Amino acid sequence: MKEFSPTAVILGCLLSIVFGVSNAYLALKAGMTVSASIPAAVGALAIFSVFYKKGTILEGNIVQTVSSAGESLAAALAFTLPAFYILSISFHPYSIGFLVFVGGVIGVLAGMVFRKELVEDESLPFPEGKACAVVLKSKEIEGGKLVLFGAISGAIIRIFQSIGLISQSVSFSVFNKVFAFELSPAVIGAGAIIGFRTSLLVAAGGLAGWWIFMDFFQGTPEEIWSNYIRFIGAGAVLVGGIIEFLKVIWKIAKFLKGGRIYLVLVAGIILGIFAGAIIRELGIFGGLLGAIFGIIFAYVSASTTAIVGSSSNPISGMTIASLVIIALVFKFLGYENMVSVLAFASVVASSAAIAGDTIQDLKTGYIVGATPKYQYIGEILGVGVSFLLITWVISLLGSIYGFGSENLPSPQGVLIGTITDGIFKGNIDWNLINLGGAFALVIFLLGIPVLPVAVGLYLPLHLSGGLLLGGVLAKILGGEKENVFPSGVIAGDGITSIVFAIGIGFLGWKFGKPSDMTSIITFLITSLTFIIAWKFLKR
Repeated sequence: MKEFSPTAVILGCLLSIVFGVSNAYLALKAGMTVSASIPAAVGALAIFSVFYKKGTILEGNIVQTVSSAGESLAAALAFTLPAFYILSISFHPYSIGFLVFVGGVIGVLAGMVFRKELVEDESLPFPEGKACAVVLKSKEIEGGKLVLFGAISGAIIRIFQSIGLISQSVSFSVFNKVFAFELSPAVIGAGAIIGFRTSLLVAAGGLAGWWIFMDFFQGTPEEIWSNYIRFIGAGAVLVGGIIEFLKVIWKIAKFLKGGRIYLVLVAGIILGIFAGAIIRELGIFGGLLGAIFGIIFAYVSASTTAIVGSSSNPISGMTIASLVIIALVFKFLGYENMVSVLAFASVVASSAAIAGDTIQDLKTGYIVGATPKYQYIGEILGVGVSFLLITWVISLLGSIYGFGSENLPSPQGVLIGTITDGIFKGNIDWNLINLGGAFALVIFLLGIPVLPVAVGLYLPLHLSGGLLLGGVLAKILGGEKENVFPSGVIAGDGITSIVFAIGIGFLGWKFGKPSDMTSIITFLITSLTFIIAWKFLKR
């Protein structure tokens, strides 16, 4: 049976770029990413059914393996590259892209080593991995219709928003309490994917910041959020990431026996030192630490993904936790170089993201009878092809809209840059960080998932509100755990936004701002597309 065919590889590379670009946009817009494995598997099945009927299930598996690598890499780049811009550090984007590529290869190596312990353990749920296998084994192409309809819908809504016909967000006050909702298709689609419960937890964190903590500070709501609340949120995210790290380490300690971990450690260290020798800003020492932490968090990421899935993998929490540790160590040793710390973070984030994706794809391959070595090659190809374009796209969006702006909040990049800058300059308000950490500990002791609440506390309120809208739509329409259509919506929005960024930046496009009253129209149009997709097209 054909498996690693040119058709499968080329299609996988194309989809890797599409989903990688759209996921990068979502990360810059909402500070989160979603798994593209299932939509990629659906897309492969649909394309094979219509244009390449000789395509085998193993070729379809290669398509989703290669393509999902792009969306995972996008998370690492979108979480770290903006930090350099925010801190006005002169550092070539493709130097960061190269470090992310190296980190991605380390993540694939980790997937090779941990495959037997994790993939062949039938007690681990592997939500996306098993779902992808079910999709590949099916002969239906209704999912392909949903992806296409979602992409067209997201693109049309984004066009209307970009040219100023309908609103992208809305905010208002009731009894002196602020309500705000992001109405972009990508954010609402992401909310639908994470579901009602998780989006509600994110919104709860946002409301805690804007309705409770905000009353203790002076200034406008925007000033208070910028100067105080987001640092409290940063402390909560930091502690939440450490808690998740410790929880997973506790669960996977039994897998650490055996000699293969030391082989990948040596290989990873060689790669890290090689990267440090090429990128002088990282340095040999930074490359060494990046490789070691990259392998540690790769294992944590792979194990987390096996339990909760790729979309719930706390990549940003792991990156921030490791970054703070290294920044404090560097400062203690007198090695005060912010560039090296951020470069280190790029390697760690990429390694963790790709390791989680690799282990999920290997589970799919294990179920359908794929050859692991072809999947390893496919993962590296997906990383190598997508990082070139994704690096350019993120740089383009930042140069047009500005990282940290209303149009491109870049929450994780701003957070990483702010914390790094504060540690080295000694002007970070640890009282705010500690307050957020204490809040996260209270949430944990109450038995509530920490990271969703912590992320909501850190995000601007309108983003938390937009995610909640998506979660509510999924709950009402019975679309929870149905991520094919929302992923199409995110892809359509992301790609269209990039087209407009090129038009605004290079062609001089200019558009007016829509009236706030049009927010109702935006919500009705968005709701109607979800109703059509889930109530009619799924029949």
